[in-house]
Amino acid sequence: MRLSQVHTTIRNKINKIRTLLWYRFMFKKFGENSCVSAPFFPYNTEFVELGEQVFIAPNVRMEVHYRIPEGPIGSLRIGNRVVIGQRVNISCCESLTIGDDVTIAAGCYISDNNHGIDPSGPNYMAQPLSSARTEIGSGVWLGQNVAILAGSKIGERSIIGAGSIVTGEIPPYSIAVGSPARVIKQYCFVTKVWKKVVRTEATLKMTI
Repeated sequence: MRLSQVHTTIRNKINKIRTLLWYRFMFKKFGENSCVSAPFFPYNTEFVELGEQVFIAPNVRMEVHYRIPEGPIGSLRIGNRVVIGQRVNISCCESLTIGDDVTIAAGCYISDNNHGIDPSGPNYMAQPLSSARTEIGSGVWLGQNVAILAGSKIGERSIIGAGSIVTGEIPPYSIAVGSPARVIKQYCFVTKVWKKVVRTEATLKMTI
């Protein structure tokens, strides 16, 4: 066995031990065979529901906030068999749902909230958070350094290209890229291929 394989085996065993002895107690719900890698940066994760067989890579920050100090705290739910890559930041203060079998590449940012932006008020960090429900459907793949902003909804089995910023709704079985992300392809179940889409003023139409 190569030295790199030995290193990986030992690292994985250490992560499993840390998870069993410590990390799993930090969550409201912790699914069977899930694993958290160190270092992990939790904030109010006792309000997070984590599914089964979830893998969390090193340097992930996962946080749940109160929108205002006296208000209810957010609801963060992560489905089964989700892979969360290195340096991912997940921030919730209202409702953030990640479906089953979602793949989240390194450096992604996923949020259902924003700081207040009143220039006549206190500094932006001190202003109450605004929020909107964010949903990521089952089987979605987020490329490296993707940002999913408050109020976004991504349909099942869609793919978001690396470096894209999602600010609205992405239909199921779509490929979207850019800032803001726009759909460039949709899957055709008749021909079994990804088809380019043409953009009209109000709709997206799949090319034949």
